[in-house]
Amino acid sequence: MSHFKKYLPYLEILAGFLGSILILFLIFDNWIFPALIRNKEVVEVPYIVGKKLEDAILVLQNKNLEYVVVAKQSSEKYPADYIIKQIPNAGTKVKESRQILLTISKGTETTTVPYLIGKELGFAKNQLQQSELQAGNIYFEQNDSIPNNVVIRQNPNSGREVALGSIVDLVVSSGGSSVVLIPDLLGKTYNEAEVMIQELGLRIGEVHYLKNETYLPNTIFKQTPNPGDSSKKGFPVNLFIAK
Repeated sequence: MSHFKKYLPYLEILAGFLGSILILFLIFDNWIFPALIRNKEVVEVPYIVGKKLEDAILVLQNKNLEYVVVAKQSSEKYPADYIIKQIPNAGTKVKESRQILLTISKGTETTTVPYLIGKELGFAKNQLQQSELQAGNIYFEQNDSIPNNVVIRQNPNSGREVALGSIVDLVVSSGGSSVVLIPDLLGKTYNEAEVMIQELGLRIGEVHYLKNETYLPNTIFKQTPNPGDSSKKGFPVNLFIAK
């Protein structure tokens, strides 16, 4: 008990200090701060979208308004460091010193158009997506030398730098009377491969049985021409079968 009495004067001083802080806070919160706000002029938020940041700051300062940059976004419409969004909107009535939230442009981000000619349409679309581009108009054109569903031309051409999200138009072969794509026969049995080859109007060429530790016996581990190559109907497909 005597030990507690030793620190009692210090506790009384601390309690008095904290009480004073609380009283000052209540006075500020209930009288001083509202009075400060009440004494500020009401101003109209100016329209600053499309202005360069440094110019927008001057406009806000002339209105006794403050600002904070809350986000940066890529934009094709506005160059880098230009305002693309503001909150509150222009015309809103606010007190002086109000913060205006700004989103500014990072400019146009670009990507390189991939080479799509000779690619199957689905594969070409995937490549565009990976490059953050979009497939635009797709035109089909009959072609006796290029298989069905394979890209013949593209616009823009490969290698060009374009904005993210840009559209790439494709001209795709609708095939011809005599051109087909060589199917993927790897892992298939001879009978399965024979059916696939005949359905496409191709024919089986040379058949070789060789040792192979990767594939199961009696399955195809190699073929010529390779899967995806184009060929005319009646062309032979050579098979290499594991034994």
